[in-house]
Amino acid sequence: MKRILAITFLNFFISGGLTLVIPLLLLDRNIELVEIGLVVSVLPIVFMVVRLLMAAVADLKGWNRFYLLMNWPWSLLSTLVYFIASSTSMFLLGKVLEAFKESSYWAVTRTAIFSLSPKQEENASTRNIAVLSFGTAVGSAVAGFGLTTFGFSLTFGILIVVAGFIAIPAALLWKNPKQNFKLKKLRFGEIVNLRRKGKLFWLVSMTSVFFSLSFYPLLNLLLPVFMVQEIGYDYLTVGLAYMLYTFVASIVIFGTLRFPIGIKRVVLQSSIALFATFLLASSGYYFFALLLALAVAEGLGTVFYESIIAKATKNSSNVSIDIGLLIIPLRFAEFGSVLYAGLIAQNLGYAPVFASSGIFFAIFSILAFQLLRK
Repeated sequence: MKRILAITFLNFFISGGLTLVIPLLLLDRNIELVEIGLVVSVLPIVFMVVRLLMAAVADLKGWNRFYLLMNWPWSLLSTLVYFIASSTSMFLLGKVLEAFKESSYWAVTRTAIFSLSPKQEENASTRNIAVLSFGTAVGSAVAGFGLTTFGFSLTFGILIVVAGFIAIPAALLWKNPKQNFKLKKLRFGEIVNLRRKGKLFWLVSMTSVFFSLSFYPLLNLLLPVFMVQEIGYDYLTVGLAYMLYTFVASIVIFGTLRFPIGIKRVVLQSSIALFATFLLASSGYYFFALLLALAVAEGLGTVFYESIIAKATKNSSNVSIDIGLLIIPLRFAEFGSVLYAGLIAQNLGYAPVFASSGIFFAIFSILAFQLLRK
């Protein structure tokens, strides 16, 4: 598990840096918000298809070699393409390659965690998300500092070096035994027979959509552009804001692992999210306080998210494939969310999109609580 957590940290150090750098670089080149949203929207759609194909291979061949053979090379290649990109089409290619990077990670990570942590799936998976958040925080801070001090080119150079280090823990997993799930011969009909998944599976799938809509367009498109255009923050401040956001979220995740999931928690996290998102667009000097409040809400909600996924795939013989199928609606929602978010923000302002994020999170919290009660 330590090697998995090391890969998680390095992978999301890169992802945290790219989440910040790509929209800011496009904004620096006077690209409109809608077009930036189009570039960002490529990732979830490609991710959805590629992740499912990789999951099928992983469930047949085992998860342990995926990190070295797939995640590490795509991490290097995607950051290299961004480094040399000189046009919007090159950035689109970079997003496609980044989707391969993320797909190869997520295709096997929960399978690996469930395999290495039997009877502790929910806590182990949530702990991994906390490390993910910490890695994202450090990557965001380094990216903000790098942009301010060295510029875009050297910042990409830092991300390329970090991508190379993924090879070390990935190679150490090479001889790890295959997952202890009972593998079966897969047929295409079994994979696409969605009706056999059951009611709980698809209820979890639709509930997870609301969790993603709460944060994906905010973190991947709107917030960095909003901080630069509307508030006037420099790149270092934007990086620090992202670092604090993800650091607070990871602390909340770690700190509340053993807290019970009850109606009081649902009310608390929903109230925090609604309060923060409804005031965020007009926050001014209070922006940081509201941003960190939103991070607390996400940290509280992450346990709900990981718990319903673990519940939906419990005792599955093809965990990687099932999780890939489960998040198909979520990826379609992410694709559409960055498109409509950019369009609405450009024409109507940020307030409607920020407020909708809080509403989506409240809906997610209620639905997830109901699913975990049953």
